[in-house]
Amino acid sequence: MLSLHFNKEIFINALKANKNMVTYMSTTVALLVTLIIHGLIQGNLKPEYFLYAFIVSIAFYIWAVVDQKYRQQKQINSTE
Repeated sequence: MLSLHFNKEIFINALKANKNMVTYMSTTVALLVTLIIHGLIQGNLKPEYFLYAFIVSIAFYIWAVVDQKYRQQKQINSTE
């Protein structure tokens, strides 16, 4: 049986350091696994679906990073 070791401390430290990256990487992995399962059940798995899912995940990550930078800049300007 395959045994996976999961170190909680590493994950928690990574989450504290870069919340957006961890969130969107785990979401991307979950989306790809869902696509695989759906493709196995339906039998119509196409490589384009993985490309689309990956592009959408990257777009949402970029959106979150830009939004976070804008909000930080807006907070700095409002406190001055």
